[in-house]
Amino acid sequence: QRKIKAVFDKILFAALLNMPVAAIAQSSLTTFGTPGLIDMPSAESAPDAELSSSVSYFAGSTRTTLTFQITPRLSGSFRYTGIQNWNTTTGGGTFDRSFDVRYRVLDESKYLPSVAVGLQDFIGTGIYSGEYIVATKHVTPKLTLTGGIGWGRLGSNNGFSNPLGGLNSSFNTRPTVRQGRLGGVVESAKWF
Repeated sequence: QRKIKAVFDKILFAALLNMPVAAIAQSSLTTFGTPGLIDMPSAESAPDAELSSSVSYFAGSTRTTLTFQITPRLSGSFRYTGIQNWNTTTGGGTFDRSFDVRYRVLDESKYLPSVAVGLQDFIGTGIYSGEYIVATKHVTPKLTLTGGIGWGRLGSNNGFSNPLGGLNSSFNTRPTVRQGRLGGVVESAKWF
């Protein structure tokens, strides 16, 4: 039985290596499996109804993500992550499930960039929770500029005060992630 499984795995791996080039996505994906570069999201969207999957490994974390372009402007991602040495008391690892959603609020025009708003890990344990507003402009066919602002996992530690803090002081403090939480709860009090 093990030999049959090993042969099947080799055939499947060989088949994946021989996939046609057209089956590979045209835009790059972040290590979180969403459009962007490395850990920085962009305001680009995949073609409508495109399904993509990605696996990334960095510093003891293996992220497996399935992303679906729900409508031309709306996409969602489901992620399953294995994190080594997460529990600081026992030195053990953890597994995390999370869900992301992003919406492109403005399409790119001749002079204006496309703009997207995203919620990362908004239904999950909150280990990777973050929010962002990002703008992307294609300057030439080979040059694309992206810039934005991020909160939570996508913000820097002690970078600068939250610009939304002027509206309400509750935006100035973000609750911390507690170890051992099961997740599955929408924690809107953490957003932005």
